[in-house]
Formats: sequence, C-alpha cells, structure tokens
Amino acid sequence: MDKQRMEGFRTESVDDLEELSSAVPRELRPVFLSHYGSIDKRWGILPHWEQGETCVFVTFHLADSLPHAKLVVWREQRNEWLDGHPKPWTIEEQKEYSTLFGVKLDEWLDKGYGSRILGEEKCREIMWRTLLHFDHDRYEMYAFVVMPTHVHALFKPLGEWRMESILQSWKGFSARAINEISARTGKLWLREYWDRLVRTREHFWHIVRYIRRNPEKARLDLPVYLSHVLDDYEKGEPT
Repeated sequence: MDKQRMEGFRTESVDDLEELSSAVPRELRPVFLSHYGSIDKRWGILPHWEQGETCVFVTFHLADSLPHAKLVVWREQRNEWLDGHPKPWTIEEQKEYSTLFGVKLDEWLDKGYGSRILGEEKCREIMWRTLLHFDHDRYEMYAFVVMPTHVHALFKPLGEWRMESILQSWKGFSARAINEISARTGKLWLREYWDRLVRTREHFWHIVRYIRRNPEKARLDLPVYLSHVLDDYEKGEPT
C-alpha cells in the first residue's frame, strides 16, 4: 500500500486548511454539535453521546492491548467510585468519572501492550477496507489511522445509522477476516470504545491534525486516510 498517495486517499498535511468550501455538497459537509438539539446519552464503562448526523471522533482498541492485572485494578477502583456516586450524575460527576477512568484507560492503552497485530500490513489493509466499505452509505468518513493496537476515526453517521451499529459492523467484519488470515481465534477487540462529538470547525481540524500526526508521535511510518472532501476546505465561511 503506497504510503504517500493512494487512489481516493490523500496523506498531505492539512495544517493550513481551515474551512469548508461552498464547492463541497452540503450532504458531505461536517455537522457539528448543536447546543439546542437533544443528545442521546448512553453509559457503558465509558459514556457515549450521539446527536443525529453530528460528526464523531472514535477510538477502539484490540482486546489484548490492556494487561489483565491493570484491568482488574481499574475495575475495582471504578466499582468503588460507582458505589459512592449513584446515578443520575451531575455534570461535575460525569467529568470526574471521565477523568478518573476514561483518561487512565486511554493512557494504559496507548502504551502499546499485546500482540500489536494491526501493525502487520495484511491486517492493516483489512482494517482500511472495512472502514471504507460503507463510506458515503452509512457514514461519511473524513479521516482515520490504523495504529498497531488501536484505530482512530473521524466520521459523520448518515440517516438512521447509529454510531454503535457502525462500530459493531467494523469490529465484527474485521475480527472474522483478521482471525482467518492470521490463523487465530478468540476475541479481537475490546467491547468498549471511546468517542467524542465534534463541537466546532476548530475542534474538527484539531482532530484531523491529531489523526494525521499520530504515527509520527509514535515514531511509526504508517499511512493516514484523509478524505478528498478535505481538499475543498479553504478559508472563509461556506455559503
């Protein structure tokens, strides 16, 4: 897979690009969080928020990317906190939960434990095909990177498709294909995932840059997917 340029993909820097041009069809444009619209809030181990076709940034990890001993301690601490903070939670309690348990989990996951099987080119290519299979149909994909232990993706759900269903389809198909090609069995992905609704254009570009720079930060030479829709971003407000 050519790391510099691939048909339908671009990997150039987007540091100087800011706004969406009026040349981009409205249905392809990013949608940002509305403070006047309702938010569908769901809680697993981590909080999950959705708001229609609002863009979302998600991260999901391999099942073996977190050592079992650390996970046991994390669950014990989380259960103790939950016992002292019955729902419904205040905004401050939600922030405290995310800081104490979401951030800590992300730090451990970013250490790169486990098989790092997504670092193998054949497995990475399966993940790329999976993420792009329903692009423009179930979601509009703007950017993603497949790291050795996890995936970052920025996309807009379309129509009635929900983030949870999209993630389940990605994980299900890729798990079967990767297990088959690698002659392995068992669970591939952690059930839980991290997500954040995109608040503004500035937030959107911050995420794009974060995805773009993720391999460099980890000192890895990996391809990054950036939609050609981003080519039509330019300074100035869209009409």
